[in-house]
Amino acid sequence: MKAGHFLKGIFIAFILFSVIMPSKHASAAEITAHQDFSNKLSVELTNYIKKSGGTVTLQYQDLVTGEVFQMKGKTSGRAASTIKLPLALFIMEQASQGKINLNQKLKYKSYHYYGGSGVIQKQKVGTYYTIRDLVKKAMMYSDNIAFIMLKERVGQGNFIKYMKSVGGQYAYPNGRNLTSANDLTIYVKRLYQFSEKSPLGKELVGYLKQTVYNSTIPRGIKGVAVAHKVGMIPNERIYNDAAIVYDKTPFVLAIMTKGISYEKSQRVIADLAAIVNKNHKAKASAIYFKSKADVTIYQSMSKTAAIGTLTKYQILHIVSNQGTWYGIKFGKGTGYIEKKSVIALIKHAQSGWVTNQPKTGMIKMREKAPIVDKSTAGKVIGYINKYQEYYFFKKEKDYYVVDIGGRVGYVASKYITALSVGK
Repeated sequence: MKAGHFLKGIFIAFILFSVIMPSKHASAAEITAHQDFSNKLSVELTNYIKKSGGTVTLQYQDLVTGEVFQMKGKTSGRAASTIKLPLALFIMEQASQGKINLNQKLKYKSYHYYGGSGVIQKQKVGTYYTIRDLVKKAMMYSDNIAFIMLKERVGQGNFIKYMKSVGGQYAYPNGRNLTSANDLTIYVKRLYQFSEKSPLGKELVGYLKQTVYNSTIPRGIKGVAVAHKVGMIPNERIYNDAAIVYDKTPFVLAIMTKGISYEKSQRVIADLAAIVNKNHKAKASAIYFKSKADVTIYQSMSKTAAIGTLTKYQILHIVSNQGTWYGIKFGKGTGYIEKKSVIALIKHAQSGWVTNQPKTGMIKMREKAPIVDKSTAGKVIGYINKYQEYYFFKKEKDYYVVDIGGRVGYVASKYITALSVGK
């Protein structure tokens, strides 16, 4: 064999070995909550769609973790009235920047007339409406005339530029009113983020929570607020919906259907939303997490007081789940970490867990103190900041044994400045 061929063989073998062998940080016994969510959701949705018939495209995104699940999410389809959502968002964003006056009045002219959904068609030509009122009517009643008047006010070219600028793939391609589940989730996610920082964003969300069309996603997700925009073309058997779901862990969801009757498509969208919601709740209830990088631990659910650090690839138990924060056992009670900094786990392989050991006393740090996973040649799993107090449940030689997120940790005596032992 020639030397060149021999070296090439060694190189290929090395590459194959690297691909086949798992990372030292991976474990076959670990299952992330998102993997579990995606696997189960895919099976349930596929089985349901086979029975319902028609064509369905769908996209989901967790607004806390950013995790995405999609079924042909980038496939284009007729947008119908969902196109009104990005237009309203564009206008409200422009208004928040002082570029549009929402109190400006626009005149309803005869060439604006368009049938279908809406309430303006029943009013007299020549009636004036404020831009704010037109946005409200376009969102709550899916008013076609309001949409036409608003689009004329900003200019279709500017509207197209806006959709492209925020990431929309389908912005009137060749003049056709198309979109995708992916594009729709981009718009509703942007609306959610806009509403978190602007009163005008909150106003727009309020209109979408009050829409008169509630037989789709809200019908399948009960008990939580849903802000959504539908779009349908009944005679072409098209029905779409895009929503912000204000769950404890909020998410966005877009569902597009084709080839299903007008009445049935509403039930199908509701059922699909219910399946997504059920699996979302199961994912959000995961009780373990794994750090993706070094993670700051805070005293409260804000970034004002750091009390320690969790090192990369540590698995801990969650004691509370609130909004964008997880709570873990740390210090004198609970420490908080941002959800976006970790990966939620359904199943884990980790030894050294604590089961509600009684507290023996309190230690206080003289300097930033490492927490190790064992007292002899232990690996650092976290740090306690200087002057922080921490419960311990026993002492082993020169180490105090503590509970860090449900795991046993050890802090060397040399880092301790004060000790209080309970009776």
